[in-house]
Formats: sequence, structure tokens, C-alpha cells
Amino acid sequence: MVLHGCKRRREPIIVGDGKGDTLVDKQRQGECTMLSDGRGDTLVRSRKPQALTSKSELPLLDLPYHILYDIFARLPLLNILRCRCVCKTLLGLLKDSYFSTVHLTRAPIVTTNLILQENVGKWGALHFFTFDLQESALASCSSDNQNGNCYFSHGLPTLSRTNADFSFRTQRLTLVGSCNGLLCLYFASSPNPFYGICNPLLGECLKLPPVTESAPAYTYANYSGFGYSTKMKQYKVISFMYRTSSDPQLSTVSKQMVANVHTLGSDSWRRIENVPCPERSSFDPFLNGALHWITNSGKPSELISSFDLENEMFKAIPPPPHFNVQYMKKVVGINIGILRDCMCMCYIYNGVEFEVWVMKEYGVQDSWTKEFSIDLKFYCKLQVDDLRRPIKFFSNGDLLFISSYDSIVCFSPQKRTFREMRSLGPWLKEVSAHSLSFLSLKEVAGSKKDKVRNLKVGRRRERRYNTIQEIHIHG
Repeated sequence: MVLHGCKRRREPIIVGDGKGDTLVDKQRQGECTMLSDGRGDTLVRSRKPQALTSKSELPLLDLPYHILYDIFARLPLLNILRCRCVCKTLLGLLKDSYFSTVHLTRAPIVTTNLILQENVGKWGALHFFTFDLQESALASCSSDNQNGNCYFSHGLPTLSRTNADFSFRTQRLTLVGSCNGLLCLYFASSPNPFYGICNPLLGECLKLPPVTESAPAYTYANYSGFGYSTKMKQYKVISFMYRTSSDPQLSTVSKQMVANVHTLGSDSWRRIENVPCPERSSFDPFLNGALHWITNSGKPSELISSFDLENEMFKAIPPPPHFNVQYMKKVVGINIGILRDCMCMCYIYNGVEFEVWVMKEYGVQDSWTKEFSIDLKFYCKLQVDDLRRPIKFFSNGDLLFISSYDSIVCFSPQKRTFREMRSLGPWLKEVSAHSLSFLSLKEVAGSKKDKVRNLKVGRRRERRYNTIQEIHIHG
């Protein structure tokens, strides 16, 4: 597959040996040590880098290596990338598999990473951004404003293709989801669509085997999921498809929903028959080792469906007790997300109120509790369609969503205030939250690690602030 249009900042960080070749982390020799995350759980078996046991010109490297891991994991992302360019010793340290695991759990939370998915004609593009959540917003208003005459000011920084940290595009590209810094992408290129896993930070990619050989009888249902089984320590992709069958005697054609499951590192997909039909994907679907969707079922008991990545079984999650058939007729825009490690449901009721409910105890219907609500009449003449597009919940309960003003807005339930963070420009885009990580695909691909490819970048032309590059991913 070929990806076009990678954009980087004017001073990209390049790791090399000074001769035009990319540095390759050679296998380090030394003692093998079991390292812990500080909570009593062993994370990974890591080799003690030989360079850290000898004297170094950098006094920092005289510290015990497990302390160095902890220090570097708490640094901002840009600083880590700069440290990788200092010397081979730091490069080897920061490419260690244990560091990638520590970084996932201890990375700073004052920044957030967003992905803008843009589709124009047959082309699709992903643009990556990182910005500070603690920076002051240029406009804000209170949800308690009774006259509804508060308006956001103009002049916000814009998230667009021209100022992306980096981006790439290709034909018919769809973002399935992200997990631990890895992206699952679907390429609907004809005649052989396929899935791919990518770490955009490390520039690694892995093309997955075809889903099915009998493509004419199956149609992609535009719903997929990507997650991680903690117990099995495996990454899995699930793809929903319609299987079309006909009865010549009755002259009828029927569609049945099936699911195909793939484990990274394997050669094939496993098929599951008669699965719940998803209506929309969740903005934050992964919790307790399972993926979650809203189904198209009219029965409240079947509204939320989960897929356990360990036993590969579907299960219905009970909605709040007040959800009955009559109540559901007044509800639109239902979304599933994660708030403080609990499942949450947000929706618009009767066209005038946005409600957020949290399931305090997973799987227990009586544990649903109303977290907060927003009266749509009192927020800057907010339109009903706005809050159908939430992006994510932060640990403090704040909600990030897209408004009708084509901007990213943060709502604080505690302060009852809205902050406009960024503008999205004139094009309608889908926005997803993403956590950048240093997790290498070679560590999770198992026997298929030799299939992991690096992005081969060729410079095409330079602009004033960005470098336009062409990326080739060979499957």
C-alpha cells in the first residue's frame, strides 16, 4: 500500500548514523532482570543495557537504569524524541521494550493527542496534533447563561492539514481505532480491501491477511474494532460484515451479520456467526478487556453489546434502569465512552438535554448513576446535533466534543463552563483521541515480526513551514 503526503515540522527529529542510514538497535548483552511497575506487577523481562554499567560522559547515565526509565517516561514527547538523538546509549535505552511499557502508564496527562480524519472524494487522510490542555482558551461561557446570548470569539488556533505535527493520506482510508499507541486502519481499496496496524510515532506498519476469500458474498458493514486482551497479551481486530444469501424458490434475498476476528501474529481470521448488528461505533469503546457498541436493536436489554477479547464472545450490557421502549423513542445520538475507568453513556433526551450516565460497577444495571446534564437551551444557542460528536472524557470529568461552530470545545461539569480550544477550519472532519507511544509492532506481532515494515519516506517538495513527503508501505 502507498501512503502519500506525510507532513512534518520544519525541524524534524531524525535518528541516524550521520551517513544517511537509519540506526538499528543492536541486541544488547547483559543480565536479564524482571522489572516492576511499582504496583506489584511484573511488566516485562528486559535486558540490562551494557552501556549503562560503564562510565559515561553523561552524569545522568550513572543513575540506576530503572530510575532512568521512570524519569524519561514522565517527560513530554518532544523531549523524549530529542533525547533519542543525543547518543547511541540513550537511543538504545529509549528503544527498550520496558521503556515503552512504562511510558504508556506514566506519560504526562497535561497534553492530548488528536487525529483528524479527512475524506475528500476517494482520498482519505489522517492528521496528528498535540496540544496542551492547560493552556488558556480564547473564549468561554457558562451553561448557566439564561439568555443564551454568549458567543465564542474568532481567531482560535486551527487544526488543519497545514499545521499538523505529521499526517499521511491514501485512497479510501478509514481509522478503525487506537490502542496503546497503535492504530488500526482499514483500506477499502478495490478489489482487495485490507486492514493494517501502524505506529505513526515509530513509523512501523503491519499489513494483515485478507478477511475473506469469498468477497462477492460478503459486504463490509463499515464497523470494526481494535483492542488488547490483557490476560492473553494479544491485540485483536474484529470486522463486521454482511453475508448475503438468496432463496431461488421464494425469490428473496437476506442479509446476516457475521464477525471476523484476527489476532496479531496469526495467519488467518476466525468467523463468528449470528452476531449483534452494530449501529454506530463508540468514541472510547475499550474497557475491561472488551469492546463495546450501540446496536440497532429496539429492545433496551440489547442496546449495548460487548465483545470479550479473551473468550471472543458477545454479551449484552444492561442500560440504565429507566431505559424502556417509550424512553428510547425520545433519545437520540447515544454514545458509549469511558469516564474514570467506568463505562458511561451519553445521549440527547427530548431534543433539549444532554445527559451523561456512568456505570459504577461494570455489568450491574443498578449501578448506573447520572453524572451530569447540559441544558441545550442555555449554551450559546447550542444545536442538538453538536453533542452527538463527543471525543473523550478526561480523568477530571471534563468532556471534549465538536460544536456546530466547527471547533473543539471542552465542558467542565464542576465549573459548568465551556472552553473553546481549537478551530477545525472549513472542512467537516472526524476527530478521535489517540495516545502516542513507543510500543514497537515487532514486540506484539509474534511470529509475524519479520513482516513489520518501516515507512520509507521520500521527500517531494518543501513549503515554508512543512515538508511534504511521500510514504510507501510495502506489505
